[in-house]
Formats: sequence, C-alpha cells, structure tokens
Amino acid sequence: MNKNLGRLLGIIPFIGFIAFTVACGFSLLTGGTDGWQQLLLANGLLYLVGIQGFIYASGHMFFADPVAESIGWPKGSPFQWEVGLANLSYGVLGVFASGRDSDWALATVVAFSIFYLGAAVGHVKDIIAKKNYASGNAGGVLVVDVLIPVLLIVFYLLASGAA
Repeated sequence: MNKNLGRLLGIIPFIGFIAFTVACGFSLLTGGTDGWQQLLLANGLLYLVGIQGFIYASGHMFFADPVAESIGWPKGSPFQWEVGLANLSYGVLGVFASGRDSDWALATVVAFSIFYLGAAVGHVKDIIAKKNYASGNAGGVLVVDVLIPVLLIVFYLLASGAA
C-alpha cells in the first residue's frame, strides 16, 4: 500500500468525529447552550453514525482490497461487501434518526453499538490470536469502535434525562 493511501486510511475513522466536533462547536457558539443534550445526540447520530457509516460503507464496498490490506485481511473477501452494507444501513439509520424522536435514536444507538462493540471484540481477538497489529485492526478503527458507541449511549442518556 502506498504511503498516501495509508495516511488517508489512518484519518478516515476520525472524519465523523471531526465533523461532529465542528458542528457542535458551531451550533453552541451561534445558538447558545439551550438543548445541548439533544444537540449532542442529534449531531452524534448524524455525523458519528450517519456520515461515518457512509464513509465506511464506501471503503468496504468500493475500495475493498486496500481496506482489507489495512485491516490485515486477505484481499478479495466477499465479506467486505457485506460489512459495507451493514455500514450503509447504519449510515441511513443515523441520518434518519438525527431528525426524529427518541425511539429512533434509541433503536439506532442500540443497533450501532452492538455492531461496533462486537467489531471491537473481533479486532481484539485478532490481535491476541493472530498478532494482527495492522492499523485498520489495532489502530484508530479499534478506538472508534469502542469510543463512539460509548459516547452515543451517554448522549442518549443525557438527552433522555436518564443521566
């Protein structure tokens, strides 16, 4: 894999988080802090689930071999397409849920969290069993697979008044 592509793949897991941070900062600076809990949840769903889901889906579906290489997987795996479709479904859910009621938000947070935390377990198992320290397995993707679901759960609890 060439160096530039490797750098790009290292940044991709954080694009949704960067967009989320910018959107929240702009909204809070221009609109004040009223409703900040709902703002965090809505922006989390839109950027951390929705936009990031579309980005991950694109990678797994249309750039499967470089993504597989970055994860330490063999090229040509048909499971890349399936993982891409799963990410696409979370992308669609995130965009829809960001503008709908708390039931949509809860369903999206639960489904997304199960998939991403489960993927994190898979990455850790691969690190332990196969010593797979590829950047797409043990790098930013692993951090995001744990951090984003935890943040979304906290955002949901804050927005629903349960925290």
